[in-house]
Amino acid sequence: MKYHLIVQALSLSLTIFDALASPTTSPQVSRQISSWKTLAPIPTGPIHEHSTVLLSPTQLVTVGGVLQSGGVINSVYLYDIPSDSWKKLAPLPVAINHANAAAVDGKLYVLGGMIVSGGNWVGTPRSWIYDPNVGDKWTPLDPMPASETARGSAVVGVHNGTIWLVSGKTGSGTNGKSVPAVSAFDTKTKTWVVVPEKAREIPEGRDHGGGGVVGDKFYQIGGSLGPIENRKDTVFVLDLKDGGTKGWVTAAGKMPTPRRGFATGQVGSVFYTFGGEGNPDLKYNGVFEEVEAYDTAADTWRRLSPMGIPRHGSSAVSVGGKVYIPGGGTASGMPCTDKFDVFTP
Repeated sequence: MKYHLIVQALSLSLTIFDALASPTTSPQVSRQISSWKTLAPIPTGPIHEHSTVLLSPTQLVTVGGVLQSGGVINSVYLYDIPSDSWKKLAPLPVAINHANAAAVDGKLYVLGGMIVSGGNWVGTPRSWIYDPNVGDKWTPLDPMPASETARGSAVVGVHNGTIWLVSGKTGSGTNGKSVPAVSAFDTKTKTWVVVPEKAREIPEGRDHGGGGVVGDKFYQIGGSLGPIENRKDTVFVLDLKDGGTKGWVTAAGKMPTPRRGFATGQVGSVFYTFGGEGNPDLKYNGVFEEVEAYDTAADTWRRLSPMGIPRHGSSAVSVGGKVYIPGGGTASGMPCTDKFDVFTP
């Protein structure tokens, strides 16, 4: 009996220690409980490989995507947070998926992505702007220069009015390549700008990664190099204070669960990563349930409670300390959902 009590006390001590442990990249890190709430579903129906951006503090927009049937769409929908309702906007001139999208000063930019050509998805350099102040329409911008790599699935971030596109994929199937390319578009002059030589490529090609800008730094998180099973846990960082002239560095903190195709939401200096694809566990149909947070200030990770419905191929936006995650694939391939959740850390 005395031995039994000692074991119980030891077990309780270890549990308390685990709960109080500082964030770590260890797979044994305890999970923080968070809050989820379901919102009005996306009008497109089940969808994945779409892009989502925050147009204003109360509105987000979804762009393009792939339906459960496999069809690529040009639909654009605006979601109003206070009323929990959707509204259809003018469609893009072409059907697109993996769009490189961002919003700056209340204007929506789509700078390339993947379109259907010859039965495959291929990267396009075509670009557009949607300005609500001039009407419900899309206006063409200068396409990505021929010297750049036309691609979709780039990690997108904004710094001082410049939209940065980092990494990405040139297309689907065997013709698609993970690329380390970095491009930049100045929204003030509406022109593509030359990226400093040391910043023009991340250390290694990636696609379906996550990240964005925190303060003066761009973070490229995870993704894969080539095949879906070649998932990576790296975090590449570029200091933008001087335009990126010093080049990319690799952070010490690594994703606890290497993934690609996850959604990323940013709250303050913390990136939250949701789901993803490439899970070898057949129980999850190739999809990850993991929710992990990267504290950029501390360069550390922690795990949170998992997603109720594991997904990949979604995208997320953050506002008011919450992360909004519409749609996503529920298994490898085309199965997807119109479910729309909001996450509160």
